[in-house]
Formats: sequence, structure tokens, C-alpha cells
Amino acid sequence: NGLIHIVHALNKILKDIIIKYKVMKGFDVPFIVGWDCHGLPVEHQLFKELNLDKHSVRITDFRKQAKEFALKFVELQKKDFMRLGIFSDWSNPYLTLNPEYEYSVMKLLQYLKEAGFIYRGRKPVNWCATCETALAEAEVEYLDKESDSIYLLFPVKEDSQNVTLLKEKNVLPAQGEGEIYFLVWTTTPWTLISNVAVALNPTLEYCIVECQSRYLVLAKELLPELEKLLNVPLQVINTFMGSDLEGLKLNHPFLERESVVVMADFVSRQEGTGCVHIAPGHGAEDFSLINKYSLQVIMPVNDEGIFEGVPEFEGLNIARASQKVIEKLKKKNFLLIHRKVTHSYPHCWRCKNPIIFRATFQWFLNVDHNDLRRQLLEEVERVQWVPAAGKERMKAMLSQRPDWCLSRQRLWGVPIPALKCTSCGEVILDKEVIHNVAQLFKQKGSDAWFTAELKDILPPQFWCSHCKGREFLKEFDILDVWFESGASFTAVVQHKDELEFPADMYLEGSDQHRGWFQVSLIPSVAREQRAPFKTILTHGFVVDGEGRKMSKSLGNVIAPQEVIEKHGAEILRLWAAFSDYSEDVKISDNIVKQLIDMYRKVRNTIKFILGNIYDFDPDADAMPPHELLELDRFMLHQTLRTYEEAMSHYEGFSFYKVCQKIFNFCNIDLSSFYLDILKDRLYTYSPYSQQRKSAQNVLYYILKVIIKIIAPVLSFTAEETHEAFTKLKNKKKSVFFHKFDEDIIPEYRDGELA
Repeated sequence: NGLIHIVHALNKILKDIIIKYKVMKGFDVPFIVGWDCHGLPVEHQLFKELNLDKHSVRITDFRKQAKEFALKFVELQKKDFMRLGIFSDWSNPYLTLNPEYEYSVMKLLQYLKEAGFIYRGRKPVNWCATCETALAEAEVEYLDKESDSIYLLFPVKEDSQNVTLLKEKNVLPAQGEGEIYFLVWTTTPWTLISNVAVALNPTLEYCIVECQSRYLVLAKELLPELEKLLNVPLQVINTFMGSDLEGLKLNHPFLERESVVVMADFVSRQEGTGCVHIAPGHGAEDFSLINKYSLQVIMPVNDEGIFEGVPEFEGLNIARASQKVIEKLKKKNFLLIHRKVTHSYPHCWRCKNPIIFRATFQWFLNVDHNDLRRQLLEEVERVQWVPAAGKERMKAMLSQRPDWCLSRQRLWGVPIPALKCTSCGEVILDKEVIHNVAQLFKQKGSDAWFTAELKDILPPQFWCSHCKGREFLKEFDILDVWFESGASFTAVVQHKDELEFPADMYLEGSDQHRGWFQVSLIPSVAREQRAPFKTILTHGFVVDGEGRKMSKSLGNVIAPQEVIEKHGAEILRLWAAFSDYSEDVKISDNIVKQLIDMYRKVRNTIKFILGNIYDFDPDADAMPPHELLELDRFMLHQTLRTYEEAMSHYEGFSFYKVCQKIFNFCNIDLSSFYLDILKDRLYTYSPYSQQRKSAQNVLYYILKVIIKIIAPVLSFTAEETHEAFTKLKNKKKSVFFHKFDEDIIPEYRDGELA
């Protein structure tokens, strides 16, 4: 949905370096570049440009515009990638909007449904009220947000059952009278509208304290911090375990509703009060308690983040509802503290607005079905991780990840071919329907879901498995774009004759541990019982020279197009290679200037050598090692050692060490030492003298080595040098048609140079 940015450049150049290195090592290295064309980024940008929203467009018209929009940027990005010198079959990229790709996505969905991995359920999911859609974990980023932090009271319900429980557990105040309240802390006041319980930690010690003539229940460990916060002494009356109060009935602080005390291990010992308000409709942990305690799931917030069905809050958005909640708590004298806090909070990666957690009916992939989670963790062990720390990061994420929410409430993407029974309202995802839709997509593309007649989709004698009804409506949720991305292991790798499954390497930014790496791993292991990759290489983010994240507001964004315009693509390639990608990668004008100086040193070294072998004939003037001058034999030894060390660094994907080796060789070994000494021989000795021919033999060999070592990184310079290297024996059409070890290792060995 835009021109490439600096991280695109870093990523594609790193891939290209590996491809070119492996090509010159003699491997067959097909690389098919591809684009994810569907999803929220394209839709969001197009809505913005057209000044539209999803409620005011005709779906088929919008999807046509979205396709044109996506393809426009495919071409623009392709042009930039080609300018960076990236090798690929540019005429035949894979595009996720191609009918053949969409067919493969449907067939993968069909398999997963048949195998029992796919189900529909109501769970709290990440929800963006601005974009009006569910979000995957990978589509959420954490930014600072100012929130209302409130400490409020839940009164204990006055009934005989509660009194009996309190007496049995010795929780009542010593004198046996006075109202008891649970002290609760939250930073989302609006979720109190959906409260049905208060959770305590069963293994935590609690106490009842006297505070301003009221009795409060709170965690004893947190008492000192709460005394500071409330700025009043809190006298402990009694202590007891959290488990002692299970089942106690409370009154909702401002609604005519009962709340119940439940037990939960996730209640924190480090912050808050030890009493957590539970709204199952607004949190995964809260939702996990519904079956054990038969809790009601209250969800009064619609797709746009507006309250419906609660008279006092009808039509209010979340921000206004929060303020009204605070006002009601004040009015009832149940609010002890209200202050603003800034904390890390999940935001939508696209519109940058805070998200909410909202229980909705969605399609999910069950990560624990058929023991899948265990298999995923075993596969992680079999993959090579560069850097090695990526393995533990991935294992931690897979161990904790929830089921994968596959459905999105968007317009632009591959539809989930679900049907709703008009008789009973049951929503059905049937394997035969998916199969038929896959064939339809293969012929006409996924737009056909919005135009095809149901009779062209339904199998013969199809009825609702719930009520035997035969009338259906199409559902219009689309598949998570990450599912499409993950399907590339089958849609591309397994369907291209020149590729082999599993792929040798997936290379992306470190954020893709929870993105592309995971969403590729999960369906591949589910279907193929193995990871879709042998190696994972990750790089850090790009930051400015001071380590700050790039942003327009800071004015520190450096666009690759600007660097190319001023200094050429070669400098960007050198920047990507010379960076330690295992950490965040810095770029600034000063860093670019330093790289230009380095590049000039290498280029000038090459120019010097080319200029001094103009009259050298590699056939007529070749000399065996023992006839070379001692200094020249020494430099051959240094050159061979530099070559072998550079190859070792390439093999370990340590490209910055390759660059250091190249620069030090050109700057120290050659420019400051060997070439400086050599000038007398080259400029003053007879053109036919043994001394000059000895030097030229070595310069010829050094140049052969240099252009090969630099080729994966400084591809333009290597190709330009290869073209100018008219004396090169067995010269091929391109430097990249030469193999690394050709005419290098066998020609001069350390033993011969001693």
C-alpha cells in the first residue's frame, strides 16, 4: 500500500546476498518474489484515499478498486527492488490475489476443517473499533496510552448466605457489624458495565482493614503500597486466604446486578489490590472462568465501540462511557481514587488507535487439536535459528499462544465460505462447500463468492446439520491475511517445480516470530507434520543514528529512494551488509557518509589494480609460485586467507564480518602496505622484468578474488569490474556465472607459498 521503506531494503538485500552467495557456491537457487495483496493495510489506505468507509461502498466495486490499488503498488515496489539489484524472476512473482493462489488457500482450509482443526466459537478477541474488525496477535502493537486508573468498592451483598460464609471463615470485623467492601482496581472503567464477578488469588493471603469507617478486603502483600496511595493508615482486623471467600455474593457498584467472588491464579501479587473485576466479554483470562463458575458473558459494545442495550449508556462510545462510570461511582461514594496513568497498551498496527477486547463469534484454528502444540514445539527444535536466541523466543510464544482467530470483518480478502441457516441461525463451514468454492476461485477468483448463486456452490441434497433446513445465506467474513501468507508453503513452494519443500530459509524481521514464521509453521505442521523451513534468519528493526524508532513526527525517516537518488543503490547494499542485523540496525546521514568512504576505498583499490594490469597477459606472463618475489608470495598467502575467512563468514551469515574483511584487506593489506610498496616496481621497472611481472601475477589473482568476494554485497561494482576486467581468463557473461572456488583454491595453496 505504499513505496518500499528502509526495512524493505534491508530485508530484500539480506536475502539477495544469501542468494548470490549460494549461486556462486554452485547451488541452484530459485527465488520467487511475492506480495501479500489482501487485508487491512490495503483496505485502510484505499478507504482513506477515497474518503469512504466499509458501510458506504458496494463490495464488488470496492474489491475491484482494491485489486487495482494493490497491483499498482506491486509494480512500484517491484521497480524499487530491481533498482536495488535483487535477483528474482521478476516476470513471474506470486501474488496472493491470483486465482491459483486463492485456490490453494481454500484447499488448505478444507484440509484443516476436515481434520478437525477449525471451529466457530465466541471468545474475546483483539478488536479495533476504528477498523471494525478482529485483529491477530501479529496485528497488535504496544504503545503508551493515558488511561483512567480507578480504585473502587464492590459492596458485599447483605443476605443470610453471605453472613454464614463470613462467620464460618472468620472474616467479619471483630465487633461483627459494619458494611464490607472489596477494593478493586482497573484502568478500563467502561468494562465495569459488563462485570459479573470479582476474582481473588486462592493462594494469596487477604485481610480486612478499617478505612474511614468502612471495612475493605484486599491482598495483605499489597497493603503497604495501598496505604501510600490512599494516604491513610489501614488497620488490619482479620486475615484469611483468598480461597476462603469463594462464592461470596457482591452487589454491582452501580447496576442492578449481582457479582460473585471467584478464584483465579492470574490475579497479580505485584500490583493493584488483589481483587480483580471480571468481565468475560472483555478479556481472555476473564473468559476462561465462565464454565467453572457459570458466568454470564455480557457484551454491550458493538462493532464500532458503541454501547447498545444498556439504557444508561446507550449510544456512548468507550471514552464517554468510562467518564459516566466514574461519575456514577463518585455519586454512590464507591470511588476511592481516580488518577491518570500512562502505560503500555495494545493498539491497532494500522490505524494506531487503542483496541478493545470483545467477545464475538469468530472462526478459530484449535492449536491443541491432535496434539498440534507439542508437534510445533518439537519442530522448532529441528529448525536452525539465526541468531540462536530466536528458538527460545518462538518456543515461548507457541507455548502461550491462544487458538488462532481466522476470521476478519473486512471487505478485501479471501472469503470464508460459511453459510447461515435461515431456519435456526446455525453458521456452517462444510468441507464439500469449501471444495466447490475452491474450484470456483480457481476459475474466477475470490470475487466470485460475492456474485455466485448459492445453487452453484451447494452440494446436492445439502441441508443444515442442526435443523435439517435447506435455505441458507452466505456469510461475508474474510480469512485472516496471515493465513494466506502462511499458505505460501503449499501455494508456492509445493506448487512450483523449481522449488523444494521445505524451503531452505525464511528470512524476515524479528517481529515475524509472532507473524509469518508462526502462521507458516502452524498449518504446515498440521498438514505435513513438519516445518515449512529448514532455517530461520531474523534481523532487527531499523532505527536512526541515536537508536530511536523512525517516525515522521521526529523527522528522522530515511527513505531508500533518497539514498539511491543521492548515492546509488550500492551504498544501501553496503549498509545492509555491514550492519549487525542480530540487533536493531542504525542508519543516519553520518553512517551513510562513513559507508561512502569505505566504498570509495574498495573501489579505488580495484581501479588501481585494473590500471596496473592493462598490459598483463595471464597466459604468456603467468609465473609459478616459486618464481614470485617473496613479498608477492606473502600477499598471495594473505589473499587466500582473506578469501577463506570471507567464505566462512558468508557461510555463517555474518555479512558485516565479510565487509570488515573486505575493507581491512583493501585498506590495510593492500592500500597501506602492498600497493604502496609496489608502486616503484610497477612504475619504474621494465614492463618485461620479472619483478613487474611477479607483481602483476599477484594483482591479477587478487582482483579475481576481490570481485568474487564483493559480488554478493557490492553487486553493481563487481559486475562493472568484471566487465572492465578484459584480461580475465575463461570470462563468462556475468560475474555471477563464475563459481567461488574456480581458479582460486587449486591455483595457489599455502604449501606452495611457504
